[in-house]
Amino acid sequence: MGLISACLALAACSAEGVSPDTAELRNMWRGNLVPKSSPALMVRAFDRFCTDGPRDDATLRAAGYVPLPRRTAGARAYVIDDSRPAVAVSETMCLVQAESRTGQTTRFQNYVAATYPGARAIDPAPLGQNIEQAWSVPTSPPAIIATERTVSVGWYRYALILFQPGAT
Repeated sequence: MGLISACLALAACSAEGVSPDTAELRNMWRGNLVPKSSPALMVRAFDRFCTDGPRDDATLRAAGYVPLPRRTAGARAYVIDDSRPAVAVSETMCLVQAESRTGQTTRFQNYVAATYPGARAIDPAPLGQNIEQAWSVPTSPPAIIATERTVSVGWYRYALILFQPGAT
């Protein structure tokens, strides 16, 4: 009789009706939604998901990322339960975001200079209130790369953004 009771108790804890994404997100440490990524991890993720590789669900899932539920049309956010940055993608934009840490600003400035030798610094003010730096990049289609610093619940977040308005 004890074995039957134990089986019934386990059955009551079934995950029936919960998608794998939902289960993984519910078990994720909340601090990893936007983690404390090193400058090197941020640049690697930006290179892999924003500049080099395809910005698609399959690529991000293959890397271990899980999409957050969509709240609005447009960009789709992906997170992973480790120290890699969050990633958001759309047809014209890609960004990686993590908590602000030492060395991020300099590392990204050096990345832009090395990766895009034709990049030209532009005034960030017209791009948004929280945009710190921005570059016009002579790619095809032309792009803007920017950094953004925002405050969330007292903590600062840093994002690297690639915007290609002519991409479809």
